[in-house]
This record gives sequence, structure tokens and C-alpha cells, in this order.
Amino acid sequence: MRRAVPWLGAIFIAAIVAMAVFDMVRTHREAVAQTGRELVTQARIIAEQTARSVQAVDVVLRHIEEQHRQGRLDGMDSTELRDYLREQAIGLVQINGLILFDADGTPRANSFMPLPPPGVNVASHPLFPVLRDDGNARLLVAGTTRGIDGEWVFPVVRRLTSATGAFAGGVAARGRVDYFQTFFRDIQLDPGTKTTLMHRNGTLLARHPPAESALGQRFPLLDDLLAANGAGRGEPLHRVSPIDGVDRYAAVQVVPDYPLAVVVTRDADIALAPWRQQALGSAARTLALAALAAVMMAFAMRQFSRLDASSRSLEAAKERFALAVQGSDDGIWDWDHVGGTMFASARAREILGMVPGPETEEATAWFQQVHVHPDDEARRWQALDEHMAGHTAAYEQEFRVRQPDGHYRWVRVRGVAVRNGSSRPVRMAGSVSDVDARRGAEEAHMRIERALRQSEERYQLAVAGSNEGLWDWDLKHDMLFLSQRAQTLMGLDPGEPLRARRDWIALTHYHPEDRAQVRRAIGAHLRGVTPTFEIEYRLWHPSGEWHWYRQRGIAVRDDGGKPHRMAGSMEDISRRRHAEAERERLEVQLRQAQKLEAIGTLAGGIAHDFNNILAAILGYGEMAQKGAAEGTALRRHIDAAQAAGLRAKSLVERILAFSRSGVGERVPVHVQSVVGEALDLVQASLPQGVTLERSLEAGDAALLGDPTQIHQVVMNLCANAVQAMKSSGTMVVRVGTEVLQAPRTVSTSCLPAGDYLRLVVRDTGMGIAPQVLERIFDPFFTTKEVGVGTGLGLSLVHGIVTDLGGGIEVESRMGEGSAFTVWLPWQRSLVAATSVEEPLQLGDGETVLIVDDEEALVRLGEEMMAELGYEPVGFASSAAALASFRSTPQRFSAVLSDESMPEMTGSELAREIRSIRADIPIVLMSGYVTPALSVRAREAGVREVLSKPIVMRDIARSLASALRR
Repeated sequence: MRRAVPWLGAIFIAAIVAMAVFDMVRTHREAVAQTGRELVTQARIIAEQTARSVQAVDVVLRHIEEQHRQGRLDGMDSTELRDYLREQAIGLVQINGLILFDADGTPRANSFMPLPPPGVNVASHPLFPVLRDDGNARLLVAGTTRGIDGEWVFPVVRRLTSATGAFAGGVAARGRVDYFQTFFRDIQLDPGTKTTLMHRNGTLLARHPPAESALGQRFPLLDDLLAANGAGRGEPLHRVSPIDGVDRYAAVQVVPDYPLAVVVTRDADIALAPWRQQALGSAARTLALAALAAVMMAFAMRQFSRLDASSRSLEAAKERFALAVQGSDDGIWDWDHVGGTMFASARAREILGMVPGPETEEATAWFQQVHVHPDDEARRWQALDEHMAGHTAAYEQEFRVRQPDGHYRWVRVRGVAVRNGSSRPVRMAGSVSDVDARRGAEEAHMRIERALRQSEERYQLAVAGSNEGLWDWDLKHDMLFLSQRAQTLMGLDPGEPLRARRDWIALTHYHPEDRAQVRRAIGAHLRGVTPTFEIEYRLWHPSGEWHWYRQRGIAVRDDGGKPHRMAGSMEDISRRRHAEAERERLEVQLRQAQKLEAIGTLAGGIAHDFNNILAAILGYGEMAQKGAAEGTALRRHIDAAQAAGLRAKSLVERILAFSRSGVGERVPVHVQSVVGEALDLVQASLPQGVTLERSLEAGDAALLGDPTQIHQVVMNLCANAVQAMKSSGTMVVRVGTEVLQAPRTVSTSCLPAGDYLRLVVRDTGMGIAPQVLERIFDPFFTTKEVGVGTGLGLSLVHGIVTDLGGGIEVESRMGEGSAFTVWLPWQRSLVAATSVEEPLQLGDGETVLIVDDEEALVRLGEEMMAELGYEPVGFASSAAALASFRSTPQRFSAVLSDESMPEMTGSELAREIRSIRADIPIVLMSGYVTPALSVRAREAGVREVLSKPIVMRDIARSLASALRR
């Protein structure tokens, strides 16, 4: 034994040294590998963050490229382009402005300073030929340069094309070098770690710590890094830095989708410092052990006497290990496959639910004492078998074991098998941990998450039931969330709900009249002027029409009152707005009808008395006119009085037109001939400087109506046109036919499809102001001086055209003139009537009973009847007239009676007379002929109803017709 001690000592020292060397080599490799993993992870994270920063810039550049391709930037001048680029650059802190240049390299506009002096051109930049010649170029990044304003930037450029695909220049963003250097600094990596952003061609763009002298230079080292990365090397590249000559480890990560790469390096001295410290300690221990071995060999013989003490020291070490294992919260186990035994610490047995017992026992008996939950048994043995077969590096599994009290506890068992030369497991050791509290917390967390999901689902169902969409705007990152319901309301196909706000803006088209007020409402709420944000506006819907939306929201502010988030809801209120517009339109129509009804009531009240006065004036004037010789002063005076009376009659007829809708039987009217007659009268009264151009192409088109009404429409429209032109100008009147294939909305109504007569009266006058256009059809509304007009002309036209089922369209420009287009439906053709002057029909001595409550009109009627060859018998009292007729009914051949009388109306008198003698012809007169009067007179047996004031020819015709019957 003593002879073997030196050999054993030498072998022992050699083994210690070999193990120390092996351990130092192994730990060196692990330190290098760990450094590589950390650098790769950091490079990947920084590359992803860099990609997001560049992606935000790329989104804006793509948006500007799309706007240019659609031609929306072509009409902008330099100031508008500069404002547009400033607006696009808002929120992009990673760049220092946007530049737009043409195909020849000339800058058009930028967002950071006025355009450079003439002669500045980007065509000389090395990136320009690539952008111009490569039609497939996407986002291009150039090397770092000093900008016009002296700042270090690197251009990020996108190619612009025309609508035909030709090269049209480019849009560039000036990437801020200081932004990325500050970004790398704020990451706060480990000491000795440097972060570098490089172009894939090896050009250095940004670095932290900064190295301004290296900016824009190309370093071939990146090629080696990319090659090593592509080869899948597990260790980081070890090189001397070309910038400062420091020995470093380096890892590279390509920025996804962009020609950039992130390089993360760490000083080799700092990276290997822990390993050196550990190696020094290992070397010191090795030397100490070797020295100890030498000393032990030198004094081995003398130490045999101390073996007992060493044995006791070993037992104490074992005891300490046992105590350490016992004090640990984890249990320790060791499975000897060869010997078939299992060692398990007391803590391991406790965790596994085993009763206290010996720490070492047969493996079969040990496994029988561990009761795994039936649901976990198969999974546990499967994992164990896979590790024993060498398919997994370690055995690690969580499962439930039954405790002595019957409940199950979650445990985590981990172990590694020790294999012999043939890879067969000979031993397996590991630990067991109590993870029941953690698994309970995880299950509780999962229950909370399920409850949250259910709550969110209920909330989404409630929102869907309310027909409102949700939106959430992150002001800091300018990201906008739109729920699927909100996207559906806007007519979009539901997609990604969270996008950059500019992407959503590109998908929506605000009504030009609403865009400014939406911006003002948002700005007012963000500034704190309004407590909430609420606005109604229009968006163009893919269905082909404008939809109304109501949007409400509120801003979330920080402690300083600055908003950082804004959220709310939106709702499609198109049906409500359309209903409100329709109700307002009907209310306007109702008010217009009420106005006309009020005027009709007023007209009916005054028409009778006024027409009685006019009847006397015109009747006696007509008789006096026959007795005055032509050319005398008396004749001229009487003619003037007659003209004034006829003007008064015309005024009353115009007032009564509002309340005579549908009066009388409508007859076919040859429109072209009526318009021609009206224009002949207009032509004769035109001022010297006004000319009339006519185009009558309606042919034989006719409509059912009253020729007088058509005449009034033409005369009123022409009178307004002449007055609008003052003393000079041209008035154009056109009449024709047109077919409307679809409904058409005009100023006064909506016309259905069909055949229409189209009357156009156009003038070259002063035009109509927009605020006046809204009221031109109101009764008594006029812009003329006092005494010049009544304000009834266009109201009369509106009433007649509406009564005939048509509409009026008005076009006017200030200083250029106006055009009134009257649309009237027509149903048939009619040959124009030939005007024939019929002779006055005289009586043959028949006795006519004349009844009127106006004594003057009775005397006038008697004189007219006598002049026409009749024998008149006049009464100013209807009761007296009835008594006279009752006494001698056969004496009278006809009855001519007024309607409005105090004792008995004309209709009542006719009914009484017809009860006495049914064959007597009766003619009724009234100053206010209404539909009700016509029906009432017809039921009383009246042959005809004449409208006052009446001329002699009308009375002669009516009596002759009645007597012939």
C-alpha cells in the first residue's frame, strides 16, 4: 500500500490537472456560447424594434406614393405640398423631415425648411440611378450623410411612378442618426456592449456609443458576420473592431423586410472576465490540490496513523450533506439501475406523499409507494421512457401525487440519466419540487382569464345589439382600433382592427362640407374646450351614397391634463337624418300650403265686393265706350278707364288663382299657340334695348288645363325677365318636348319619369342672390321697390304649375342672368285652334229676371239686357225677385242672378225657382267661383256660373246658349 501511494498520488495529480484544464476549456466555450446567445437575442430584439421604427416611416412613404400615383398631388403648389408633407411627418420622431423630388432630381417640396436655392439636385446622389432604373425597387436606404441643416441623417427613399408606371421621382425621409443612437443608449445593455445599425452593404448608419468619424463608412466586417450567421455557427464571431481596435465578440441580426442589419458587440475582456476569474480560481484550486497531493505523498507514510481521523472527517462531511439535503426545499433522489435501488431524501419522500422510511430501498418497492393521479400516469411514464431511450436531454415532468390525507399535490420531477459506453442508462439522479401553490395560482389565473373572456364576449354582444361600433385611438403611437362592427357600419370588409390612423384615413372619405368641422371638434376636445367629443358627419359608403354617422368619445388624460388616449363609439344614423330631412321638407310644403290657403281665404272674402265695384265700372265704361267716337278725347279717357279696370280685374284674378285650384272643367290646351299669343303681347311692350328670341318646337303637344293659366305663366315669367334686365339685354323663350327616363328633382318638386312639355325663359339680367332663391316662390315676397310689384307673380306661376302636375327648375348666377324652366306633363296632340271673331248674339224680346244685391249692378244689367234685345226685369232683393217669379212664372224666359246676397243666395234662389218651374234656364254670377260653388250650382239646376266682372259679350253668349237649350 505504501509503495502504491506515490503512483496513486502522481495519477491523482495528473487527473486533477487534466480535469482543471478540461473544466477551463469547457467553461470558456460555455462563456463564449452564452455571450453569443445574449448578443443574438439582443440583436434580434433591437432589429425587431428597428423594423417597427422603419416600418412607420415606410407606411407614410407608401401612402404618399399611393397619393402621387392617383394624381392627388399634381394640383398642389409648393406651399400646399410643404404643408401636406408636414402633416404626413407629424408623429414620426425617427425622421427629420420628408422630401419630394421630380424625375430629374429637382426637389419639389420638403417639410423641414424652404426649398433649397435653384440648382440643388439629388440626381448626383449614388442612390438616384438605382431608384430611377430599377422598376422593382421598394424601400431604399442610403448611407449616412450630413443634411442641408448640418444634421447626420440617412435617406430612406421610395420610388414614385406615374399612372402609366413611368418613373416620376421619389419621396424620401431623412432618418435621424441621433434618434437611433439615443434609442440604442436607452436600451441600457450590459457594460462593454456596443450597438451598431448598418446597411446590408456594410455602411455604418448609427452606433452607440457614438463614433462620428465612422458614420457613412463601409466595413467589410459585416460580410463576415452575415456569412457566419448564414452558416449557422453557434459561436459569436471574434474579431478586432476596425473602428477602435478593441477585441470583441459580435452578433448580427438582419432587420426584417428592410436592407438593414443590427450588430451587437461585447468587449472580449468584459465578456470573458467571469471565466477568467473562475479559471484563476480553478487553477488556484488545482495548484493547491497538487501541492496537497505532493505533501500527502511526502507524508503519506506518516499519515496512515491519522486515517481514523480522516475517516471521521468524511463521516462528518456526509452528515453535513445530509443536513443540507434535508434543509433544502427540494427533494433529492438517485436511482441505481444496476443495483436496483432508489435513494430519496426525507424531503423527497414527503413531497411525493410517501410515509417516513429509509432513504434507500429497492426501486420496485419505492415506485409502489408513489401514487400518481390516473390522468397523469401515462404521460409521466411516457416522458420517463423517452429519456431512458435517449430521445430527450433530460427527464422533466409535472404531475399530481396522492398525499396521505387523500388529496393530490402537484410536483415537478427533473432528472438526468448517466450512461455507460454503450449509451445504456446505469444511473439516474435528480430532484423533486413542490409546485402545488404555483399550479394553483396558474389555475386561478386561467379561471380569471376565462371569466374575463366571457365578460368581453358579453360586452361585445351588448355592443352588437346596440348597433354601435367601438374605436380606441392611441395618441402617442397614433394607432387606431376599430371594432368589426365599426368597420361594417363604414362599409368596410372586417379585417385587422388595430392599424395606424393614417391607414384608416386612407380607407374613409369624408364629405367635403364635414371634414373641417370634424377636425375642429376633435381639436376642441383634445384641448379641453369641450367635456366630450360628439359630432355628426357624412362618409362615402361603398353602396354609392353618403351615410350619416354620429361619433362620440372622451379623452383619457395624464396627471398634467395632457391627453394620451381617446375612445368612444360610432353609429350609422342615416335613416334618422333622412327622416328628419323628409319631415322638414313636408313641413315646408305644409307651411307653403297654409300660406296659399290663407291668401285664398282673404281673396274669397274681398273678391265679391271688389268684383261688384269693377263690374259697375267696366260695364258702364263699356257702354260709354260705344257711344264715344274714335279719336276724341272722351274716347281716350274712357279707354284709359277701361284699361285701368281690366288691370284691376287681372289683379283680382291673380289673387284668386291661389284659391281656385282645380276650378272648372279642364280642356285640352294647345300650348305652343298659347305661348305664341303671349309672346306677341310681350313683344309689343318690350323696352327699346331688350330683344326677344323665341324657339317654339312643341308641335301639337297639348295638356289638360286652362289656356288662361298657361298665358299667365308665360306673361309673369317674361315680365320678371324684362324687369331683371332693366333697359337692355336678351330674353330667350323656348318651348319643346322632352322625355324623362328617370325621376328628376327640380326646385319645387320631384318629377316622375314621363313625357313633358319644357318651357324655358332665360334672361341676361342681374341674376338672383342665393339667399333670395329660397324665397322667390313665397306669396308677396318681392325685391322690387314699393309700388313696382306685388310679389304674386312667381307664386301664381308656382300654384298653376303645381296644379297641372309639373315643376319649376331655377338656375341663376349673379351678374350673368337667370333661367326658369317649367316642366308640364302632356298626354295628347291637338291641332291649334283658329281664332274667329264671333258676332254678338242678340235676344228676341225674351224677358230676363235680373237679381243682384247691388242697385248699380241691377241698373247696369237692365241696360245691357235692353241693348242686347232682351226685356229686363231687375230686383235688388232676392226675396222680392222670388215673389215676382212665383206670381207669374211663365212671364220670364231666363234668370240671371248673383250668388252672394244677404236674404237668399243665388243657389238657394235657383233651387226655389226650379221648384216652381223646372224648365227655366238660370245663369249664376259670382265674384269668387270655388269648386264648392260649382257643385252647389249644378245641383240647384244652374246652367252656367260666370265670374265677375262680366262683359257684355259673355252675358250675350251665356244667355243665348241657355235659351237655345
